[in-house]
Amino acid sequence: MRFLFMVPVLALLLGGCYSAERKEIKRESDVFTLSALCPERANEEKWRNQTVDQMRESRKIPSVDFEFDGIVLVPSSYEVLDKVAALMVANRSMKLIVEGHTDEVGSDEYNDWLSSARANAIKSYLSSRGVHPDSIKTYGHGKRRPLIKNDDSPEARACNRRVEFTLTTREWNTIY
Repeated sequence: MRFLFMVPVLALLLGGCYSAERKEIKRESDVFTLSALCPERANEEKWRNQTVDQMRESRKIPSVDFEFDGIVLVPSSYEVLDKVAALMVANRSMKLIVEGHTDEVGSDEYNDWLSSARANAIKSYLSSRGVHPDSIKTYGHGKRRPLIKNDDSPEARACNRRVEFTLTTREWNTIY
């Protein structure tokens, strides 16, 4: 069982070198089409360009994206996560809620596992950058909270395949 927990961590660490042969890999240029397709993510390009101080002030963190059917982050996600890590390391009272989401492809059980694995991969990445693991809570929602319903197009599926963040300074016992 312990080995199964390590698979997402190892895949994340090794995932920087993803295969260009996969046909459904979301490229960095797809971020622009996602903001047009997903009104909920329209401001993310602005949030993506924030400094760490601006991120602390606004408490807005853009979603990070994953390859189809995997826990490998797309390259544009690392810049966002590095800013989140810098923010959390500099502000130890900050807490972070990480919520993983998938598209509608696959069974409920698989998508629940995948969304949790994605959220935990983010937690592992941030922890490797100096963020204390106890300051991060992760949740996997599977396909239960899509941004676009009936996601039968590749663009809609890419929009729903995400990890979202909530920053807070409240103690965990006052939130849950």
